[in-house]
Amino acid sequence: MAGLQFPFGRKPGAQQAAPKAEPPKPAPGKPEGHECEDCLPAKQKAALYKKIIGRYKETIEAEEDKSVTELRSLVVPEDPVVSRIAGLLKSTFHPYIYDRNFLKAAEKAFLYCRDEIRNEFLPLEFWLTPDDIFELKAADEIDKAILLCSLLIALENGSAKVVVETQQSMRHAFVTFEFNEGFYLMDPAHDVNITGVKEEILKRQIKQQENKVIYEFNNFEYNEW
Repeated sequence: MAGLQFPFGRKPGAQQAAPKAEPPKPAPGKPEGHECEDCLPAKQKAALYKKIIGRYKETIEAEEDKSVTELRSLVVPEDPVVSRIAGLLKSTFHPYIYDRNFLKAAEKAFLYCRDEIRNEFLPLEFWLTPDDIFELKAADEIDKAILLCSLLIALENGSAKVVVETQQSMRHAFVTFEFNEGFYLMDPAHDVNITGVKEEILKRQIKQQENKVIYEFNNFEYNEW
């Protein structure tokens, strides 16, 4: 896929670092830090879009509401974008053997979602597809978790699930999976990557669990806790 790069897969010394350019000097007559006038139309357009989104927030969210079955459909390991990213991850091994290489490949998938996809807060519920995320290089934490889950399943681990905890308007999402009798939790939006005993990990990750609605899903199942 054109433009897709993995910083952790680049060979050391393959390219020489370009010399650092001198920072541009402020234009005469303008103090340093002066806001560029060319940026104002973009800011005005962003403010306009924000008003439009705010006005039709309820309508958009009604269209974006997902049933249990539709939530499962968001995890798409066979999506072309997901398949290509997973293929590039596998290509860093010669050859990729699940039992031997999965954990390292999962780490690379985590780093890709953490470093290459910018955290973006959306002011409303709006689901992004893998193609949207790849194009924008940005997603909220739930879409990031869904993308990571899709990648882990594409890397042949069918136990991967998205876990979502909700409390009133708060929503937090992360991914869990099992491998060789170990339990793993990854949250690329908050740079959390831990392993250990399942009960202890979840207790540490989810505070005041009794006061929240918690559910998990992948492309085959949905469970409420």
